[in-house]
Amino acid sequence: MKIKKILTSMTRAILLSIGLLISLGAGLAIGYVGGLVKDQPVLTQKEMKEQINNISKNSEVYFGSGEKLGTINSELIRKTVTYENIGDNVKNAIIASEDSNFYSNSGIDIWAVLRATHSEATGARSTGGSTITQQLVKNQLLDNSRSYERKAKEILLALRVDSHFSKNEILENYLNVAPFGKNSLGQNISGIETAAQGVFGVHSKDLNIAQAAYLVGFVQSPYRYTPFDSAGNIRPDEELQAGFERQQYVLERMLSNDFITKEQFEEAKKFDIKGAYTKQKYSEYTDYPYIRDEVTSSVAEILAEQTAKKNNREEEFKNDSDYRNELIEKSRIKFITGGYKVKTTLDKKLYDTLQETKKQFASYPTYTQGGVVYPLEIGASVIENNTGKVLAFIGGMDYKKQQLNHATRTRRSPGSTIKPLLVYGPAIDKGYITPNSTVLDKRFNHYGWKPENYDMSERGYLPARQALARSLNLPTVRLYSAFYKEDPVTNYLEKMGVEGLTESDKTNLATAIGGMTYGLSVTENTSAFSTFANKGEHKKAHIIEEIENNDGELVYKADFSPVKVFEESTSYLIVDMLGDVINKSYGTSHDMPSKLKFNSKNLFVKTGTSEYYKDLWVVGGSTKITVGLWNGYDSPAKVPSYDYAQRSWIAVMNSIYALDKNLIAPDTAFSRPQSVIDSSINGYNNAKGGTKDIVPNGFKELSKEKTLAKFGHNIDKGISFSDPSKVVVTKPVQKEEKKDDKDKKEEKKNDKDKKDKKEERTVTITETSPPPILKPTVITDEE
Repeated sequence: MKIKKILTSMTRAILLSIGLLISLGAGLAIGYVGGLVKDQPVLTQKEMKEQINNISKNSEVYFGSGEKLGTINSELIRKTVTYENIGDNVKNAIIASEDSNFYSNSGIDIWAVLRATHSEATGARSTGGSTITQQLVKNQLLDNSRSYERKAKEILLALRVDSHFSKNEILENYLNVAPFGKNSLGQNISGIETAAQGVFGVHSKDLNIAQAAYLVGFVQSPYRYTPFDSAGNIRPDEELQAGFERQQYVLERMLSNDFITKEQFEEAKKFDIKGAYTKQKYSEYTDYPYIRDEVTSSVAEILAEQTAKKNNREEEFKNDSDYRNELIEKSRIKFITGGYKVKTTLDKKLYDTLQETKKQFASYPTYTQGGVVYPLEIGASVIENNTGKVLAFIGGMDYKKQQLNHATRTRRSPGSTIKPLLVYGPAIDKGYITPNSTVLDKRFNHYGWKPENYDMSERGYLPARQALARSLNLPTVRLYSAFYKEDPVTNYLEKMGVEGLTESDKTNLATAIGGMTYGLSVTENTSAFSTFANKGEHKKAHIIEEIENNDGELVYKADFSPVKVFEESTSYLIVDMLGDVINKSYGTSHDMPSKLKFNSKNLFVKTGTSEYYKDLWVVGGSTKITVGLWNGYDSPAKVPSYDYAQRSWIAVMNSIYALDKNLIAPDTAFSRPQSVIDSSINGYNNAKGGTKDIVPNGFKELSKEKTLAKFGHNIDKGISFSDPSKVVVTKPVQKEEKKDDKDKKEEKKNDKDKKDKKEERTVTITETSPPPILKPTVITDEE
């Protein structure tokens, strides 16, 4: 705020100085301004013409597999038109409203500058001091900064432009580059011809007086007056009103400058502007709309960050959202119009395959709220483990209906998929557990918070690998309570590329089961899981591989150093534990192997759902790739069945395997590091002796305090320490029940019956597919 006041005072002083000098004489004023910009390079007529006519150069985008994706020019659409093909209604409207002395001034309007000086000095509403020539200079020859020197440069360059170009050339160029908001597809548009076609569906020469006045009004504040939002929908009436009022002003200026008669004025006022808006018409640029949008946003962020670094404003870029957003928007326009060449990481065949696969999900149930029908959306990401390259993604079900990229640009509760990342991985890394260590599945009341397992049951003591494979909440939270305040433990997530964590996320026990402020994006979650498959090292997920500028210079190349997150032994043990999710009868995805078209023995998988089935997740993969998938509604609501994400993930994995089995390489097992050994431990406190399992080499017996903490003594003081030698670790007295005949018959019912049965279930859920309940209090893993 202080800086803003200083700049405002400076601007007023500058304008007052210019106003005073102008009052003393135009020649003196121009000489004074010229002195201020003595270091400004003097552009030749040729250089000015090149910059003024440099409307845009389309940027090209390529798949990582080499095929050309296309040109990025649909985000900012701009079509040029010659002076002769610009209708008189447009010319009259722009001159009347923006620069009534255009054909008689010398590029600047001294009286307009004086009016602006007075307004600035007195704090009155600005009447505008920039001529059409000055506005052209600002658009094409200068940046968007606001400073005394820049204003002086603007005045000097306007004088030069006026002396080198005809008035008609200046007007033509101005109308070809001026921004006009958005068209009926929600795309940013520039140029009067593009605006005429994008808003009314006609050529600029065919605009009537009312339409011309309406569009010309946009140039002062295009995103305030534009009638369409970013999705191409017509904005609410109260938001359209500003544009109608601006149109009225332009019509009044046309009347007062004798460009139209009183009768024409009245007729134009009656014209139904809203009724004349054009309908949405999609073009060939929508073949890969999710890629187009994602590449544009990603490149803009990269270029903006480079600019901030160059200007020594990196911290401001990270912490000041206004500065960050402003710089990203400038970089977005720079990319769209700058003739860049971008190589992505995406594999065309794989990407196309996934878009074809998602058509299988079109029959998934919709959700209706407030008259709006929401499809069951999808977001999916395929990441190469050892490089971090995003090979393909699914952004959503139908771009025409929803432009949001659910793979990269939305955050949702990760549910139980967070457990290996935040709880079991760090717990092994910190020495609290091994896969066979005992954890406690018992209810507790922590200051009124009483979480439950998905099946509303408790099992007592059981091995950590079973607690994870069954996705039990109670032992997970108890275990997390032992160490969640250390470091903090959320540093693990940050090292794996998870952004947007709040202070609440770092101190809240509910984070252990997915209770987060903002959640994770699909690509973030998938990238985090790829860390386990990459021996504990995280490679940053990315879609942009290289960027070349218009001169063929390489201005960016993805080069991310691996970040060590977990010990290699920890990652191997977690992968082994997650293998139980799909390959053990008690795992939440134990039905998957029968539906996959390849062997699942070397896969790792984690399922997850948020409360009331609002978010459904499956994340898993192989030695080569990690595939994450989410299903849910954009207006969060209960999904009728918990297994839609599992169905979707299976379909995606099968389609990848059918395309290229080497992408998954299902027969390749994870290499066991020397730091993992076979050993027998007492699961209670990790003392030697007991049940045999794989453990980290050098694991240590837990102290009494850590043993109690592991069982949740920090949140449940009723837990007491027992002598490990007295703890009996036995096999379950009652083995897991097999599905009875009734269950088998139920499986054979048609899909409708199955759906109805699942819809009848009313539970508070945070996980999927309940396994059979084991009766014994103390249990160990199956043989």
